[in-house]
Amino acid sequence: MPWDPWVWALSVLGGLAFTVAIASLIDGVRFRSKVRDARVWDHTAFLPPALLLVPCRGVDAGLEENLDMIFRQEYPAYRVVFCVDAMDDAAVAAIERVRPRHTTPSDISVANQDPSIGGKALALLGGLQMRTPRDEVIAFLDSDIRPSSRFLRSLVQPLAHPQVGATTTYRWYVPVRGGLWSAVRSAWNAAGLNIFFSDQYNFLWGGAWAIRRHALERLDLAALWRGTLSEDLAVTAAIKAMGLRVQFVPQSVASTFEDCTRKQCVEWTTRQTAMVAVWGRHIRNFAALTYGAHLGAVLLGLFCISLTAFADPRFSWPAALFLVHIPAAIVKGAYRRNSVFLGNPEIAKARRVSTVVWAIANLLVPWLVLWNLLRTRNVETIEWRGKRYRLTPGALETSDQRM
Repeated sequence: MPWDPWVWALSVLGGLAFTVAIASLIDGVRFRSKVRDARVWDHTAFLPPALLLVPCRGVDAGLEENLDMIFRQEYPAYRVVFCVDAMDDAAVAAIERVRPRHTTPSDISVANQDPSIGGKALALLGGLQMRTPRDEVIAFLDSDIRPSSRFLRSLVQPLAHPQVGATTTYRWYVPVRGGLWSAVRSAWNAAGLNIFFSDQYNFLWGGAWAIRRHALERLDLAALWRGTLSEDLAVTAAIKAMGLRVQFVPQSVASTFEDCTRKQCVEWTTRQTAMVAVWGRHIRNFAALTYGAHLGAVLLGLFCISLTAFADPRFSWPAALFLVHIPAAIVKGAYRRNSVFLGNPEIAKARRVSTVVWAIANLLVPWLVLWNLLRTRNVETIEWRGKRYRLTPGALETSDQRM
């Protein structure tokens, strides 16, 4: 019996989908290889005096443990400035409890008032006023991550290269009690790691990045951060405009110990997507293309299965080609996790998600991304840490919801 033209057509599309799935797996292998190659920086000795700016607002779970690790860096000369909105912020009490436990020099800075600049950026500008000529490297580190003891050492090393304008890393969510939606957020967040080795698509992650003094002095941060909530993407564009590179440091990937519910997971991922939609549309478009291809293949695979049952068993061939995206997503998710653990044994030891739950989480990520993209097509405002931000580039408006 001759093959139906629809079988041929769907088989050709299935072949293309199969090729995309294999290319995705190859990309995962390359990611692991690049993580291994990045270890070359571990053997350098570029360790200039550094200033760590740590913005704090409110008290996150595990805040004191996070701050303790910031003070326990295996780095010869650094000091810490905690950047707060005001001295009556709840974080100040936690900071004052931690500081006496360590000998590393530290201080607290208070943000100035400027409604055209977002809360975090404003706090960081207050901390930058406490720089001294001795601070050769300035590192920015969120208070909700728990860095390993070699975090700062690894983050600073690539700055020795004259073409590296700034270094950055990323967060790894570690569920405290486990749970599917905590794993989904971790998998969703980890999926973005693939682009960090790409000079075209990578960016400075605002949770942890470092820059040398001479490069920082070429940036007008107050101007860059005026009218923007995503201070990391604004600095990324400025760094690349100077002809310098953003270098990803996988050995500095830091843990955030936190659980979330389904609602919290969806709200957080949607908020992250909204910020990218406004200030990094090329990244949003890349995600839409990548996950659109995956979901399209899965849906066509399911369609072919129905045709196999009700029309022609030969539709099973294109169905198999399309649905290879499902095991490919599971394998790539596991490979990505193991690659990150390769350079960060502390995160590997803290793992609290089973292999089965991690596999399910990685299968749910594309559907969550689709929902995020649909929800953020025309988003105008988001709420974050008690403040509401209007997402209009060049005209950021904020209002404090705690009042």
